[in-house]
Amino acid sequence: MGEPEGAAGPLRRLIASDAVAPGQVVEVTIDGTGGELDLVVWRTASGAPCVMEARCPHNWSHLGAEGAVDGEEIVCCTHYWRFDTAGVGTKLNVNGRRDPKADIAVFACAEIDGTIILLSGDPAAPE
Repeated sequence: MGEPEGAAGPLRRLIASDAVAPGQVVEVTIDGTGGELDLVVWRTASGAPCVMEARCPHNWSHLGAEGAVDGEEIVCCTHYWRFDTAGVGTKLNVNGRRDPKADIAVFACAEIDGTIILLSGDPAAPE
């Protein structure tokens, strides 16, 4: 049986919904057009799922090992860059100001029948 179809082609089942608790980061590898693609699936503190590239654009640290959820963002614990669910990168300075940093690729996802589904193999551009 094949994968269900979506607007951008086949949907990909990534992981069972209950395998990713709020605040948790899980590594997932899928076959992409250019080879394997390392992703992280994580949930915000409020429970929203997010799928993004596994490597921080700053120093290439793997967010599956070095990432931690802080509220509605994932933080790379190597140099404390943080990314929201749209992939927008920032870093908090000592005074709490958010300085813009490089963005990270985010992939559209949804929860369907107890599974987190990748809706497209193309990353969404940060707003």
